Amino acid sequence: MDGLSTTAIDTFQEQGYLIVRDIYDHETLQAVRNSISVQLDAECHRLIKQRLLTDTDALWNDPFETRFGDIIHRLDPMSQAQKQLLQAMQNLFLTGRFDHASIDSEKSGLRIENTLLRCIRYKRLLDVVKSLIGPDLIGSSTFRIRGKIPIWEPGRELPYFPGEVPWHQDAGYMLAHCDPHLIITCWIPLVNATINNGCMYVLPRKFEDGIITHHYGRDDRYIWINENNLPSGDPIPIEIEVGDVLLLHNMTPHASFDNNSGVTRWSMDLRYGSLTMPNNVNEDPESYTTERPSESMACAPTEADFVVSDSKNPQREIRDGKLFADLRFRYAKQHVHPGRGWTRREPESRPTT
Repeated sequence: MDGLSTTAIDTFQEQGYLIVRDIYDHETLQAVRNSISVQLDAECHRLIKQRLLTDTDALWNDPFETRFGDIIHRLDPMSQAQKQLLQAMQNLFLTGRFDHASIDSEKSGLRIENTLLRCIRYKRLLDVVKSLIGPDLIGSSTFRIRGKIPIWEPGRELPYFPGEVPWHQDAGYMLAHCDPHLIITCWIPLVNATINNGCMYVLPRKFEDGIITHHYGRDDRYIWINENNLPSGDPIPIEIEVGDVLLLHNMTPHASFDNNSGVTRWSMDLRYGSLTMPNNVNEDPESYTTERPSESMACAPTEADFVVSDSKNPQREIRDGKLFADLRFRYAKQHVHPGRGWTRREPESRPTT
């Protein structure tokens, strides 16, 4: 695969999304799954040492697809053990805002910064993204690894923990001066994504129509689009398998709903933009102050951007996992984000399809 066909590019531009099958090989995604498991092991060992978790409740031999959710359901709701484990695995995406348990040296090759960077730089994916954006790419800072827990009502009240994720555009989280720039989200399942386990839903929309009004005020801290402001048409469930990738335009409304299965729906979302988009590559995080004009800031100013592809200066590309993590950690304590001026309101009872 050397990129998208003209037909596929036209479909993305017309619909605001595209499913691309069989991008990743099994080995690359299995390495990420193994990294998640290794970190979960380390967190369980720490809780056992603190006498907050029993060896039995760690479910050491359970399969990847069910283990994390089953451990959470075995723990007392909102107990110290449950909260600590949720926070640890919620923060697996290297924001540096949680003190993770250390990983055994013999398993250090599976540190998440290494296996995640391998996915970000995966050639077949980059070929696809470059056919839409061009040859020179920024890794947009808001990438995530998410575990959607089965039958998890408390997720509605936990900050950013993926129970239901309401209708939104990714541009709604970014600063307004970035709206003219194409930023592609690549949504990548680590288990097969189905309607039953909470797959993504999209609303096709001409992205030239721009941003829709969002609101904030939910307990889970997600912003959302009020239902009567959503574009007309039926939401489309995106059921895709491990190895497939969903491409989303930053102006495409999307959401996900309850996981009613017996598995944890693990996924990654990676974001790419052109080198020409506002970014914080080579900027000191301390330069982000409340006095700084928002139009001079990166699109998502609280996290570090990094160079993925630079055809003229390839030495700028981030290829080393430790350097990748160090760049991320530099922004861990930088919280200046002026926002877009969305208004607060009481949320609707729950997102619906």
